[in-house]
Amino acid sequence: MITNLAAALALTATLGAPPAQPAAGTRLPGTGARVVADLAGRPVRLTSYSVLRPDSQRAWSPAKKAFVKADGPVTVSPGERWEATLVTRAPAAPTVRFLDRRTGRKTEVELPVPEDLERGRGYLHTSWPTWSPDGRTLLLNVFEPGFEPRSEGIVLVEVPALKARFVRIENALITVGGFQWTRDSKGVVVRWGKNGRSAVRQYDLTGAVKRTWQVRGRPVGHGLGTFSPSGRRFVTACTSLEKAACVWDTRTGKAVTRIKIAFSPVWGPVLGWYDERHLLAPVRDGFGVVDLKGRVVETLVKADKKQRIYPWFDARAKS
Repeated sequence: MITNLAAALALTATLGAPPAQPAAGTRLPGTGARVVADLAGRPVRLTSYSVLRPDSQRAWSPAKKAFVKADGPVTVSPGERWEATLVTRAPAAPTVRFLDRRTGRKTEVELPVPEDLERGRGYLHTSWPTWSPDGRTLLLNVFEPGFEPRSEGIVLVEVPALKARFVRIENALITVGGFQWTRDSKGVVVRWGKNGRSAVRQYDLTGAVKRTWQVRGRPVGHGLGTFSPSGRRFVTACTSLEKAACVWDTRTGKAVTRIKIAFSPVWGPVLGWYDERHLLAPVRDGFGVVDLKGRVVETLVKADKKQRIYPWFDARAKS
């Protein structure tokens, strides 16, 4: 008999069965939202969500087949081996709790985040854990919060070694999502400049600038991320209120298309690639899949427009 979560997860990995996804009809506790589509076999998965109140983070538990309370933002690596939870306990340094789903082992890694010397408030803000497409590295943004928050750098944590390092990249404009991965997992992109007059800049993993695209908007991170599976295109949230998504040609930086997105001031900005020809985006009734002409293909999560909800979708397979 399986008596604990670790054993259950280890057996699941041994049998080769992927962790279960929320079934259609599953409600998201604490919200008016529910899953309305069968999520099994998708290129993306609904990992977690939060609402606009303290301690509201919940993550999907394959063992319990339910959303359970979490200590912070949760993200699952492509390949589904690693689950990472960002934990902040001021004034202590932030940490990431890693769960190896293959063995059931949990390890907490302290992040090498600089102290906030200017304001004397412990450590700089750390947010938005995001896995590389190859599932080998977790990225976290480090910055000073404010009206136009500016980056201090990023923390990279490699698995399975669980070694963390800080890479200083100063003055990038950190809007929602911050730094995002390139498709080959060898670099990151971020918004650069000022609100209303910004570009997208690419860095390697030492912090060196590689190129700049003179395009509008911020890189996005849900699902398969900023870059399409082929890497030939990338997408940004390209208006101030994120009412549109812009798709760009990676090689030339030229615009491919711009589509309107269903907008609600109480929904979080879910946006990223679903597959080569579709995006994850807010839709009229919640969150779902749209094509590159803006047509809604399917609603995945139905949400009450009066409820602030911020779902998080991760990629399932490694690139």
